[in-house]
Amino acid sequence: MSKINSRLGLIAEERWSWAVWVIVAVFGIMFVKLWYLQIYRGEFYADAAKRNHLRKIVIAPPRGSIYDRNGKPILTNSDYYDLVYVPQYVTDKEKTLNIISSILHIDKGFFEAQIERVKGGPRFMPITLKRNLSLHEVSLVKHYQIFTPGIEVNLVPRREYREDTPPHLIGYLSEIDPIQMERLNIGVSQDDAYFPGDLVGKAGLEAKWEEALRGTRGYKLVQVDTFGRESNIAGQNWNYPTTPAKPGNDLVLTIDRDIQKATNDAFLGKNGAVITLNPQTGEILSMVSSPSVGPDIYQKGMSAEKWRAYNSDPFRPMFDKTTGGEFPPGSIYKSVLAMAGLQEGLLTPEKTFFCNGSYEIGGQVFHCHERKGHGTVDLAAALMRSCDVYFYQTGLALGVDRIAKYAKALGLGEKLGLGLNMERPGLIPSTQWKKDTFKTPWTVGETPSISIGQGANLLTPLQMLSLYSTIANGGHIWKPYLVKRVMNPRGKILFEAKQEMLNKSSEISDKNFAIVRSALEGVVMNDRGTGKSARVPGVTVAGKTGSVQVVSLKKNRNQTNVAMKWKEHAIFAAFSPTENAEIAVIVVSENDSVGGGGASAAPVAGKILSAYWEAKKPKAPKIATQVEEKDGAR
Repeated sequence: MSKINSRLGLIAEERWSWAVWVIVAVFGIMFVKLWYLQIYRGEFYADAAKRNHLRKIVIAPPRGSIYDRNGKPILTNSDYYDLVYVPQYVTDKEKTLNIISSILHIDKGFFEAQIERVKGGPRFMPITLKRNLSLHEVSLVKHYQIFTPGIEVNLVPRREYREDTPPHLIGYLSEIDPIQMERLNIGVSQDDAYFPGDLVGKAGLEAKWEEALRGTRGYKLVQVDTFGRESNIAGQNWNYPTTPAKPGNDLVLTIDRDIQKATNDAFLGKNGAVITLNPQTGEILSMVSSPSVGPDIYQKGMSAEKWRAYNSDPFRPMFDKTTGGEFPPGSIYKSVLAMAGLQEGLLTPEKTFFCNGSYEIGGQVFHCHERKGHGTVDLAAALMRSCDVYFYQTGLALGVDRIAKYAKALGLGEKLGLGLNMERPGLIPSTQWKKDTFKTPWTVGETPSISIGQGANLLTPLQMLSLYSTIANGGHIWKPYLVKRVMNPRGKILFEAKQEMLNKSSEISDKNFAIVRSALEGVVMNDRGTGKSARVPGVTVAGKTGSVQVVSLKKNRNQTNVAMKWKEHAIFAAFSPTENAEIAVIVVSENDSVGGGGASAAPVAGKILSAYWEAKKPKAPKIATQVEEKDGAR
């Protein structure tokens, strides 16, 4: 019995020993783990814990505002609400998107596409799922935020478009694409870098001045609870670091908002382009391309149907015709022939040609727009009444290459350097051009058409305006520009534009410029002039009308019986006053249903010029009423 008890005691003692070692080992492991977590890796896990209750919020910067030359706002910002998805804080993607899809009644696939589109970006960067939430949508998202960690509503400054915001001039914003992001991020710091989902200028001034307008994003840290909601535990006010967003710089344009409005109003219902500028400096005062689409279409979103409708519209509402549209200049080109003929000694103000309504060369008959003929006309009468026969003969005497020489000396046939949207060079034909393009020689029968601004001639509205500005100022070809200065948000000037002369047309004498200016004044101020509907009381106006046939209409001259796309373009170029002009204007009305330049385009210019001169009149001082005087006496 004693042996049994002794053996049992030995077994118990052995088991106790093993138990002690097991307990020591367990506590040893726990101690080592605690030492590893709290001492060796303590700082790391402390930071991780801190990150669990702090959230990094991106602060979007407001883009710079755009003002007219007098400080009147053209484009500013307002606050909008965006629905954003922050990958870093999302715990259950499927559940989160299902809830958001349900409460906003938007297909989950739409949200998934937004996330997939910017896949690979920093996890702390918010991904915009839906822009411009309504207040009702904001309240729904906030109400369900407890179930959707990682879903936020961000207050974002965004463009506030006015009814009269010029869309082609201002341009528009759209989300940056990968190619553009790669290009813009070259040599850029992390703080200034573009990320997927950022809005960037895609056209107009928004694109050309993107770097100045953009601004720099900021960041702030906020304390959140376990559901990701911003909180203030126990009323503590933690002083977390914040990097404020830096607003973009402001642009002050050469545009005059009142003249811009007058230009819009005068051209309402027509298609084409209108521009005005100061011929002494090159400052653009107004710029309209019509038809147009509002620049907010990308901000609000555009359906596929609307996109197709815009792109199938024959009048191209999304295309800027002021710099990119190329048109035969028609009879406004006759001024080039007049100056070339005077300079070459082929014309004098007194020299006359007889117009019987047509001119024949090599068996081919070229008609004058006045089929009955103008009779005997000198230079002033030929411009005033737009006699084609006079300029057929002048063009034949000059030849295509001498015409091209003077046209190019006046800055035609090449870009003017405005750099806005798609600026095109136009086309001034020559024998070499014909040989290079068609591998055939120029024929004499092609010269009459180009002599009256048709045939192969092509000019943009901006080039047409530059031509008449050069005539107005006596040969100075100024580079047109739109931005007077760039200022930071504190008003410090960062950039000040200076007028730049592209060329001085030394090919033409001051005397011959003056002769042509005087003749162009007769186009408007003489009762027989084709541009008399552009007159402005109390001031001289000089100009030239033009009508461009889209197709040959031999017998049917009644434009009302012609399909819209075959109607004539109506053109009018002018400046005022005749000497020391302050303003020049070009009106190009595509396929105009009213008629030619005199009937349709000149009245538009007249309204714009009237608005300009009316605004220049001194304002009468306000006369106090008797009631005001009595109130003041008290």
